[in-house]
Parts: sequence; C-alpha cells; structure tokens
Amino acid sequence: MNLLEFQIQKLREAGALLLSPSSILNLPQLIVAFGIAIAFLAIRQKRRRGAIRPSTILRATLSRRIILNRSTYADLFYYFINTFAIGGLIGWGLFSAISIADWVTQLLRTTLGDGAPSGAPDWTLRTGMTLVTFIGYEFGYYLDHYLKHKVPFLWEFHKTHHSAETLTPLTVFRVHPVDSLIFVNITSFTIGAPLAVFAYMTGNTTGAYLLDGGNIITVAFGFLLAQLQHTQFWIPFTGFAGRLLLSPAHHQIHHSIDPAHYDRNLGSVLGIWDWMFGTLCVPQKESPRLKFGTIQTGEDPHSVRTLLIGPIEKAFATIGLKQHSPQTEIEPQGRTLAPRA
Repeated sequence: MNLLEFQIQKLREAGALLLSPSSILNLPQLIVAFGIAIAFLAIRQKRRRGAIRPSTILRATLSRRIILNRSTYADLFYYFINTFAIGGLIGWGLFSAISIADWVTQLLRTTLGDGAPSGAPDWTLRTGMTLVTFIGYEFGYYLDHYLKHKVPFLWEFHKTHHSAETLTPLTVFRVHPVDSLIFVNITSFTIGAPLAVFAYMTGNTTGAYLLDGGNIITVAFGFLLAQLQHTQFWIPFTGFAGRLLLSPAHHQIHHSIDPAHYDRNLGSVLGIWDWMFGTLCVPQKESPRLKFGTIQTGEDPHSVRTLLIGPIEKAFATIGLKQHSPQTEIEPQGRTLAPRA
C-alpha cells in the first residue's frame, strides 16, 4: 500500500467514524448534544427574559469568536494529525484490555484453579460486565489524568491539550500522540484486570452490552454529556448531582487558567473519583466567564512546533530539572514556583 492509498483508506475510516455512535467524535452524538444545549439555552432564556430569542441562541451556538479563533484552527490541525497520520501509526497501545484480561485470567487459573460456572441469568452477567468495564474505564481515565497533572514529565505532553484557548468538540483531538499512547495503556490495565476478575468469579463468558462496538453506558453518556464537555456552554450540575456526574461546566473549570481551578475535575463523566480523592470543584449556577489555556512565555501555543515537538523536548528536560536548572520548578498549568527547600 502506497502513501496515497493509505491516506484514502484513512479518509474512508474517518468518514465512517463520523457516523459511528461509539466513536470519539460523531455526528449522531453532536446532533443530540447540541440539541440538548440549545434546549437548555432556550429554557434559561425563557426563565430570565420571559421569551425565547432564536437569534441570541444562534449566536451563542455558532460564535464567530470561537469558530474563527486560531485555537480552533489548531484543534482542526490536530484532528487531521491524529486521524490521518500519527494516530494511525501509534494510536494503538503496547497492551490492550483483552490481552491484560487474558494474562490476569491465566494467573487466576494457575493460582486458584478453574473457576466454577455461574448459574446467574445471562442478562445479569452481561449487566455486571457492562458496569465493570464502564467503571474500569472511568477510573483509568481519572488515574491517567491525575498522573499527567502531577508528574512534570507527563504534564509536558498533556499540556498540549490544555493550551486550547477556546473549547470546541474538536478540542478532544488536541492531544499529543504520546499522551494518547499512555492513556490507552493505563486504561487497558484498569479495564482488563477487573474484567478478568469478574469473569473468573462469575463464570461469565458472554461479554458486555455494546452499541456499535462501544460500551452502551459510555455511548449513552456520549450522547448526553461527553460531546458538550469541550464547549463553552455553561451547563452546570450543582449540589449532590455535581458530586456524582461531571457536567460541561465541570470540565470548563478543569481547563480554566484560574489557579483555584488547577488540577480539578479530572474525571471523565463520573465525579465520584474527584469527590473521593479531593480534586472535585462543583460549578456555580451562573457562568464565571472563565478563560482557558496555559502560560507559555514567549511561545505561540498554536504553532506546529509548540504542539508536536516542544512537548518532547520539555518532557525530557524535566528529568534533569533539579540537577541542571535549580532556580525554578515547573508545575502543571504553567505555574512557576520557587524551588522547594
């Protein structure tokens, strides 16, 4: 296969993904999600002003300030990079959830012997497998995200995502390939290992409930929440609901340059991990007009070099940071602090 044939194949795959309900960015989810956002804006406008103004909602939905922003263009650039080039080459992980599950299953059988088959109904086992897979993914997402905000070497790759100064659904692709590779491998362990334990203990051989190849719960949240996480619609979950689920407003707080918001709301759609480990910040009802991005002194945050090459150089520079540059210590979100004693 030559380069042209490879790119044509990737183009066809990208087109198929845009119609696949389980892909990371797809038209069915976008249509439903933006329908929810428009309905939310209409209801809020009705309550505040007593009338719905379609022109105001249209301007909020299709903001020229966001669509024509250089940050959005950079998101689009990374969409093509991850879809047609680097993502197609190294987007896979060194491990997969299936291979991890196979290893753990073999270990359990070698150590404890063959598990006894379960007499539970098939729907019960499939429901359990679906929940285990979903929770494993959610915990893996949180763990991966936590480490990337706390470990300087990993942060340099993850900072590419946080350099977005506007949030659009395309921002989900603004991820350095190394960042993606680490994420895939971490979630493979957090999904594969619990999956194997559950299957061994219950004798489940049926698998989870899937929709278009994706976990049905994850796909459902994609329609309801995920596609709105990287938008600037202030849709908050407050009170107890804001501790269980992460709304679009939660994720806007996560991208905020306000120091009070650093390293907050690290989960995907479940807020329980942030609540449990003290990284939760529940949004207020009214939008605080947040600003997004990172502090990158003297650099263009949207240039090809800053997005692709810079993270590699800076990540390896952090390894010898204390030995070679003791004056400062770089922490997540571009914070520069005096060295610790």
